[in-house]
Parts: sequence; structure tokens; C-alpha cells
Amino acid sequence: MNTDPKQISLALTAPFPADAIHWKPLSVKGNRALAAAYLDARAVMQRLDTVFGVGGWKDAYQLVAGGSVVCTLSVKVDSEWIDKTDVGSPSEQPDDGDKLKAAFSDALKRAAIKLGIGRYLYRLPRQWVDYDPQTRQFKQTPQLPAWALPTVKQSA
Repeated sequence: MNTDPKQISLALTAPFPADAIHWKPLSVKGNRALAAAYLDARAVMQRLDTVFGVGGWKDAYQLVAGGSVVCTLSVKVDSEWIDKTDVGSPSEQPDDGDKLKAAFSDALKRAAIKLGIGRYLYRLPRQWVDYDPQTRQFKQTPQLPAWALPTVKQSA
């Protein structure tokens, strides 16, 4: 396991492959939508596993008023636990179980951003993309700029 802080930081903040990035509409105007990029909680967990190993991170949750959830994400660096905490909100889904599950995922992702995981997604330029309001789907996948994609290592 790498214990060099700079290497850990680079591994945490590295861009994800384009197929790991999901998109949701922030605002819809007719047949166009403002696209917002986000990560699935499983991608965040995989990054934590890759950087810290399965036993090098842990998460704890607390329910708070209004259906929100507080996540304390702890990572082990040089045998010391470092905690990052943030709160996630329930989704607007009709099922109460799905609302709560979304709050847990949101809390984990927000705490992970404090470690740098996926933080670059907030710097993406705004993109209006063709959108089908009937199916609630983008007609094409929004494009990521080159700086937001993993660098390809050249083989010798």
C-alpha cells in the first residue's frame, strides 16, 4: 500500500473513465437540458478499495431529521485514521426505501469529495445537450473535455 501523501492524492483525484461518469439534467428547457456529471457510489467505493485496500477505509452513518444521512468516511494513512464527514439528502423518489438509500449514497459521495474523489467534475464547463422530456433521457452522452479523462499510458 502506497503511503506517500502526494501519490495517494494523485490516485484519489485521478479522473474516472468516461463510462464511469453518469449524467443528470439540472435544468430542462424544451428539448435541451443542462447536463450535470456525477459518480455512482460504487465507483467511489472502488476508488477507495484501489487506493487504500479493502481494510484501509470504513464508513459510518447517522440518520438526522428530515431523512438526511451523515456519513463519516475514514481512511487509513500511515496507520492513522483520517475522517471526512458530510451529509446526504433523500431523493425525490416515491419509495421511502429508495429515498433513504439515495441519502446514504449521497452522503458517501459528498464525504469522498473531501478526499478529492470526483471533485474535478464540479469544474466541468456547463453543457446544454439535446434531451427528450418524454423519456427523460439525453439524446446523446455529454462530452468530457480531455483534461477530465484519464491519461493513457504509452506502452514501450
